[in-house]
Order: sequence, then structure tokens, then C-alpha cells
Amino acid sequence: MKNETDGAHYQKAAVAIEAARHITVVGHLNPDADAIGTALGLWWILKGLKKRVDVVFVSTPLPQVLSFLPGFGKIKHQIDPKSDLIIGVDCGSFDRLGIGRIEGSMLINIDHHRSNTFYGDINLVEPHFASASQTAFRLVGIAGWDVPKNGAVNFYTALVSDTGFFGYESVGPGVFDFAKTLLELGADAEWTARMLRENQPLSKLRLLPKVLETLTLYLGGRVAGLKVTLDMLKSSGASIGETEDMVNYARSLATVEVGFLIREEPDGGLKVSLRSKELVDVAQIAVKFGGGGHIRAAGFTVYGMEQDLLVDKLLKILQKEL
Repeated sequence: MKNETDGAHYQKAAVAIEAARHITVVGHLNPDADAIGTALGLWWILKGLKKRVDVVFVSTPLPQVLSFLPGFGKIKHQIDPKSDLIIGVDCGSFDRLGIGRIEGSMLINIDHHRSNTFYGDINLVEPHFASASQTAFRLVGIAGWDVPKNGAVNFYTALVSDTGFFGYESVGPGVFDFAKTLLELGADAEWTARMLRENQPLSKLRLLPKVLETLTLYLGGRVAGLKVTLDMLKSSGASIGETEDMVNYARSLATVEVGFLIREEPDGGLKVSLRSKELVDVAQIAVKFGGGGHIRAAGFTVYGMEQDLLVDKLLKILQKEL
């Protein structure tokens, strides 16, 4: 498969969507705001085409901080085998969707990760975009579909979250043009910011000090690491999704170039989140461990490896980069 980002291929995807009877929009495991916002944004738009549309995220529970998103309560956790078109959003590889192939169904891959494997029958992947919602919105624009207010709210949430409220290097004039368009369509900047920043569950605040106690500096203070154990999650009552942005505390230290967080998974795996400031391409590091992501934000999961060994391997790679 190959990446197809010219207008003709977007039109090809639009034709396939308009011809479909039962569409399922699905995002990656342990989804973030970009995945959920992009999926729900498409859900509202495709419903306007009088299609049967499902949004599926296999992971449970979903991050409740995003429960304000219009349509959140309609998300399903199992795909209907009668779906004749699958749209994967914000996901770099098929296995990260957590679903099986459905015989006879077409798969459209909508993403912005540079490490995308082009797993779809049609691949719309824009690595220069700051959010998967931008790719989805380009499709919507080329197709000429209407965007209702609830679609704009979801896309805007996806955008501001994946740009760190317009603070990451992926932000350029096109991002602000996109944001302006979404605000004109009915998104509310102040309300969205308040929902994302001041809508945290108590369990997350109880978990945070436990995580910060694990903070360890490496390589002369250029690298900082955090850990999340299953016991921490249990004692605080927090869900896995509530740990997603905690790695940023490691990166926020003045001397640190790279921050990482290692989280124990219920299936025995170790999920590693990586963040960098200026020098290190953490996506390339994640790829070495079978993961992927962006230059400044990436991740991967390993199995059958002790944490100490994982940290040693990670530090040896980082030492060469710093």
C-alpha cells in the first residue's frame, strides 16, 4: 500500500464513503483526544449523509475527561461485522486498532503520523498536519460535505489537544486557519479549554503525586523518567487513560531534553511514552522498539522485558542522541 494525499485520492475515498451502507469509524487503543475527537467529528458529518455510522474504540474505559464531547456516549467497543467500510483514524498501524479484518469491507486510513504503515486500501496520511482531524477535514472539504456544529466541536478539541494548545512545533499558519474555520462553524475556544484543563477526575489528582515520586534523572539531568504501576492505578482509582499526559511533567524540567514514562499494562506489557524539546527525534527511537509517533511525541509497548533492562536500553540510545 502507498500514501495517497493528492486530491484525486481524497475524492476516491469520498466516493467509497458515499457508496457505503454501514460505516464504522475506529481509532487506536487507549485513545487520546485527537483519536476520539476526529472519530466523533466524522460521525456527526457522515450521519448528515444519512449513513448508518458507528464509532468504535476497543479500549475500556475511555478517558472520562473527554465525556463532554458531543456523541461520546454513543461510542461502541465492538465492531459490527456487517460494516462494509472501515475508517481508521489517528492510528499508525492496523494492529493498534484492536480489530480484525472484515472480509469484503474497504479500509480507509486517515492519519498524520510519519510512522504510519499505510495499512488501508486508501491511505490519506499527512505527516505535516498537526492533528488527524486536519486530514479528516481535508477529506470533508474535497467531498463538499456539511460540517455541523457538533462536528466542529470535536475536530477543534482534537486539534488543540494534539498541538498542546498551539504550543508544539507542528503549529504553523495552516493550523490557525483550520482553528479559525472550526470556530466559525461553532466550536467554542474558551469552553473547550475549560473542559480539557479543568474537568479532571479526582482519581487523576490522587495518582499524580504517586507518579511524581518516581521521578528519576539520567544522563546528567538531560533525561527524566517516570513510572506508573498497576498498584498505583488501583490505589488511586485512576484509569489507564488518565496517565496519558503525565509524561509532560518529566519533559517540563529546565535541564531535560527527553522525558519518558513507563506504564505497566494489564496484559503484562510496558507502555513507554516519549517526549522531547528540541534535539531528539523520539519517533525514530520508538520505531526501534516497534512503535512510532511524532518527532517530539512518540511511544511504544514491549513485552517480556524487565523495566530495568528497558531503561538501560533506552538510555543507551538516548546517550548517542544527546
